[in-house]
Amino acid sequence: MLHLVRRGILLLPALVFTACGRVPVKDVRERVVVLGFDGTDPKLLSRWAEAGHLPNIRKLVRTGTFQPLGTTEPPESPVAWASFATGTNPGKHGIFDFLKVDRKRYIPDIGLVEIEKPKFLFHTLPIQGPKITNNRKGTPFYKYLADRGITTAAIRMPLSLPPEEVPNGRLLCGLGTSDVRKTWGTFYYFATDLTQWDIGNTEFGGVLVRLERGNGPRFRTDIEGPYDPRYDDYRRITIPMELEVTPDDKALRIRVQGREQTVPEGAWSDWYDFRFQAGMFVNLRGISRFYVLETYPEVRLYLEPISMDPRDPPTPISNPPQFSADLVKRIGLFKTMGWISETWGLNEEKIDEQVFLDDLFRNMDAVEAMLLDQLTREKPALTVAVFLSTDHVSHMFFRFMDPDHPRYDESLVPRFGDAILSVYQRMDTVIGKVLSLLGERDTLIVVSDHGFHIWKREFNTNTWLARNGYMVMKDADADGTLKKMDDMFSGGSFFPNVDWSRTKAYSLGLGGIFVNMKGREGQGIVEPGKEYEAVRAEIAARIREYRDPDTDAPIIQGAYRREDIFHGSQLEHAPDIQLSFFDGYRTSWQTALGAVPESIVVANLKKWSGDHCASDSSDTQGILLSNRKIVGHGHSIMDIAPTVIHLFGMPIPPDIDGKPILFAK
Repeated sequence: MLHLVRRGILLLPALVFTACGRVPVKDVRERVVVLGFDGTDPKLLSRWAEAGHLPNIRKLVRTGTFQPLGTTEPPESPVAWASFATGTNPGKHGIFDFLKVDRKRYIPDIGLVEIEKPKFLFHTLPIQGPKITNNRKGTPFYKYLADRGITTAAIRMPLSLPPEEVPNGRLLCGLGTSDVRKTWGTFYYFATDLTQWDIGNTEFGGVLVRLERGNGPRFRTDIEGPYDPRYDDYRRITIPMELEVTPDDKALRIRVQGREQTVPEGAWSDWYDFRFQAGMFVNLRGISRFYVLETYPEVRLYLEPISMDPRDPPTPISNPPQFSADLVKRIGLFKTMGWISETWGLNEEKIDEQVFLDDLFRNMDAVEAMLLDQLTREKPALTVAVFLSTDHVSHMFFRFMDPDHPRYDESLVPRFGDAILSVYQRMDTVIGKVLSLLGERDTLIVVSDHGFHIWKREFNTNTWLARNGYMVMKDADADGTLKKMDDMFSGGSFFPNVDWSRTKAYSLGLGGIFVNMKGREGQGIVEPGKEYEAVRAEIAARIREYRDPDTDAPIIQGAYRREDIFHGSQLEHAPDIQLSFFDGYRTSWQTALGAVPESIVVANLKKWSGDHCASDSSDTQGILLSNRKIVGHGHSIMDIAPTVIHLFGMPIPPDIDGKPILFAK
């Protein structure tokens, strides 16, 4: 109990005491459950429900409500989930992209949280702990209600790190929670057949390590962990690993920090514990699993990104802090990373589709177990849970729905052509289990944050800017240097070939264009006022006219001034122009990281073949399902927060942009 008192929390049967005072628990007879299934597309859901593939959803369609749900501009997951939680537009909650832009230095950074490193005396004695600040502004509806006595459970909530205090409930953080390396998910690939040119960091989210052959079937290597927080030179903490091929060449013995497992070829290991220690006071605990890809003639081993250990995370990932450990006791170990699926491993083609799906369904099982645990054990008045699997499978398998996609593979269609459907069916099963636990007067609301599109062609925004005179290069028309996600976390260089003294605009992130404005950007040249408006208007008009040079198809669906789609105190952090793309197109990966490749439009040759991040909100709607009849149409994801608040009879905060959805009597 002492540790609870020190945190300012003392639990009693009927009351919760917090730093804000006493919060009486309200007696609520009618429960509300809100389920989020990221990226569920209304057109696909409608088609498969009508065909009988989704029986529980079909029942909701017939007896309750199914409608498209308006999304945000842009329809990006962190942007939309922030609006879902707060009921406000991005101009108020301040999330405009996965990335944010340091305009003084022209570099991207993670847009969801700010992380301030701990401080040490003489690189040894900690004198100040790490500080994590949530960049999302506003109060989530589940916290607003918990503060007013509504018992609450929020499972894998996006953009909730550091975890908010929910005095009458429990919260587990979701999207926005990093791995132990403080990235979105860095996988490891160890192999004997890697060349010296292969090793190092991949474009997005991987570390490739060459296994050197010695005498016999044994290999020694290291696992790179987080940066050592005691220093500023980006040195990493590493731990040794030993591998040994079994005498029959059919399995691999994996030894890490006293733990050994023998894992057959084509199989997953059990969970491994990882302890990254530097000095007496730095001890970061993580968990992960290996997949043995091959044992003979080559040795190839995949290690999932190392999650923070939910039993003892280096920073709290739940509220109360012990909630994540309590879940482990009841359901077993689970990934704690916000980006929960192995999209990067499949995109870099270090694992195959089946390995990806095995992991995805296992993660979905874990989130379902957490949800059902709360519904049956704690029985809160409000339960909210968010699943990302529907989004991640669509990103990686949309290519099988369009034979014209560059990565369509007819030979794989019999095995994986229905992969997205299979995850929707798993979603349907979850909904059915939840419905079986609800009473007649309870309310179920199922939403997605956006829909989906095929992604066949990449648009290099910075290259367009350079070709049209808005960006000027020092030595050449373009800079073909490959940018890598790790550059953001290791002090990498961005825009090294750009002449800022003659550059009027640049692009970073998944759809934003920024004017190089004097007084705001580090080397800005565009005067605020008339010149700024003229540059912005000219770029928006010209880029909308650009057509695919190979097909003559239009590419840019919208080029919005920020004040036309956002409003609020955070407007200054938005891009000056927000682009949206027609179906089949998206901002390139390299644009997101600030590169200026040679060509403006190129084929998307990655397995990441479906997207939504830079689509237009008008044709990227999400879903709205309920077991109750809803009055009217045209609802938005910003309406969910005030709807739930209204269902509990609480006053709706005046700064909320959404309107409560009304249900038929």
